[in-house]
Amino acid sequence: MTDDDDSPKRKQRKYKRWQNDNNKDFRCGNCVQMVFAEAAIGTTQRNHCNHCLWSLHVDTKPGNRASDCHARMEPVALTFKHDGNERLGDIMLVHSCKGCGEVNINRIAGDDSDFEIINVFERSLSLDKAAREMLSRKRIVPLQKEDREHLEIALYGAPQRPSESAPLTRSPKTSPKR
Repeated sequence: MTDDDDSPKRKQRKYKRWQNDNNKDFRCGNCVQMVFAEAAIGTTQRNHCNHCLWSLHVDTKPGNRASDCHARMEPVALTFKHDGNERLGDIMLVHSCKGCGEVNINRIAGDDSDFEIINVFERSLSLDKAAREMLSRKRIVPLQKEDREHLEIALYGAPQRPSESAPLTRSPKTSPKR
């Protein structure tokens, strides 16, 4: 091996798996769990870990694997899928790249952890002003406290009725299957 570990050919080999294998099993770069490509997850592109919801910045457009960044992307919020100004029913993950700061929106997959989705929702309720303004400039509107019932319906098929003071969380082991 040469001392030039950052050569263009080495980088090309290192990331070639992302460019060629859009829907293959992989190990998460955040929680190191195995993520298995499945046909029945509700999306054609597996672009995040179903355990911790983190992603890698590999796409410039969904599924193209053309990004040069390849840093980890943190799930920072949830939003509704939208068509112009109309908010539609699908819940989407908002990822922020830890390397370059790019923000991507990704569809939730059917095998994503309900527990982690709720955790992302809870954390996003306390996003700081700068983060909310950055999302607003990109025309991304994070789910608000009043959107909780819609999120519960999307995840569980019906609103959950915990006590008003208790946060809505579920143990990963007891999370119902969708």
